[in-house]
This record gives sequence, structure tokens and C-alpha cells, in this order.
Amino acid sequence: MRQVKINSTTGSEIVSSADLKLYAKIDTAADDAIIARQITQSRIWCENYISRDIVAKNRSYYLDETSGVFDLPFGPVASISSIHADGVSLTHTNIGLDKETIELDNGYAKKVTVVYITEGLNDSLLQQAILQLASTYYENRSDFNSGDENNASDLIPTDARDILNSYKTMFL
Repeated sequence: MRQVKINSTTGSEIVSSADLKLYAKIDTAADDAIIARQITQSRIWCENYISRDIVAKNRSYYLDETSGVFDLPFGPVASISSIHADGVSLTHTNIGLDKETIELDNGYAKKVTVVYITEGLNDSLLQQAILQLASTYYENRSDFNSGDENNASDLIPTDARDILNSYKTMFL
């Protein structure tokens, strides 16, 4: 069994409420709290879709056992805080372009827990995907759909999905 947990979020959103209000042509301050939540929800959806952290986080990852080489989910990895197996600290080497692959110096281990910090990602394509998704959430704040059965308000905007597909990697 593998488990991953967010211990804390250490970074900040890459899209501000002001950015979304400008993008979606919202000129009221009455919905600022809703807008902030929808930005966060959009970013979380994007992170889960691409299996990468957009906002830096402190995470824990647990494996029942490993042959000694394994990949950490939701990189890129900024640093490893600790690696323990059955409560004993392990030494390791980070390999790979984003330091997401761990090679334990002693090889096989059981009950492995890794605590690590992710860097987060920030570029204009990710910002655009979050803006598109958050503005769609804002415009479709309820499940009520009046009259048009072909309205796809419950779907993720195609442009946002296409943007994110370039970041998506399979984590197995």
C-alpha cells in the first residue's frame, strides 16, 4: 500500500484574486472570498490532474516495502527532510531530473516513510489553466442547469485540460 499526505502548504497561489477578476471581468468586491476559494479549488484540481505540485508543499509518503528504488509523487522535489524504515533513519541518493527518484543506500526496506518538500511550478501556461478553470467555476456556481441539457457546465474547459496535458505524467 502506498499513501501520500500533505503535511502543510508552504507556497502561495500563482494566481491572485485580482488576476482572476481582471481575466473574468468581475468588478465587484462582494465575491472576493468565493473567488479566492475557487482559485484554490482550481489549483488543487490542476495539481491532481497533472500529479505535480503547483504550490510548494511539505509531504509525507509511505510505502509498505520497496526494492530500494522508488519515485516520489507530486514533485518536483526541493529537498528530503527524512527517510525512515521501521523507525530507523536511512541514507539515500536522489536521482532524476526533478530529484523525484530515491535510491536507498541499503536497498530493500519495509515500512518506509519519506518526508519531503516540493518546489511547486509556476509559469504562464499553468496560470492560464487556473484562470480558465476558476472563471468556469465562478460562472457556474451551482448545479442548476436551466433548459439546456447539452450544456457542459460540469466539464473542465477543453483549453485548460489541453494546457495541463503537457505537464501530465503517469505516476504508477
